[in-house]
Amino acid sequence: MTRHYAVRDQLGHYVKPRSERGHPCPHLCCNWKRVHPENLPVKLNRQYLRSLSGPELETELNQYVNYADTHEHGLHQVIAEIDRRDTVERNAHARRARAKDRRQAKTQEWHDEVYRQWLTAESETNGYMLNKAGKAKGIDERKLFTGSEAQVRAYASRELLDYFQVHGRPTRAAFMGNAYQRRASTAGRGFGGSS
Repeated sequence: MTRHYAVRDQLGHYVKPRSERGHPCPHLCCNWKRVHPENLPVKLNRQYLRSLSGPELETELNQYVNYADTHEHGLHQVIAEIDRRDTVERNAHARRARAKDRRQAKTQEWHDEVYRQWLTAESETNGYMLNKAGKAKGIDERKLFTGSEAQVRAYASRELLDYFQVHGRPTRAAFMGNAYQRRASTAGRGFGGSS
């Protein structure tokens, strides 16, 4: 009997004519001992597995669970792909958590520096940190350490302006900006930029 094979499946096997489907597979993977369910290869292509969406991968898993005794390799491949995706997601989550922790630590460091400089400035200016306009508006002098340069120019006392010229201001850019912003904030440009 002459067999006419038309196309190959994902394993490279020639697909049998419809008349012979349901018969034991003659290839080495099965050795005439099992029948391949239609459209369920013994071994899956890795690219195919990686292209599946989450729900599609779950569907594949459900199919292979039903044929675990004859398609164990395919089942393990599907499970390995699910594990790989879980590992990637866990690693991404861990990276995001570490980045958030670093940002929080940097923000806390900035707040600590603002407070330290405020205490130092209060001592060096003998408490004279606001000019008449600042006092009249009821400006909180701590805002001059984190607010814009326009606020500093409008409401800071001469003593505080002198303090900032010598020590700079603890701007957010000095602590959390990119490299250019950090260099600019420490280069002695006026009060060190705005936050």
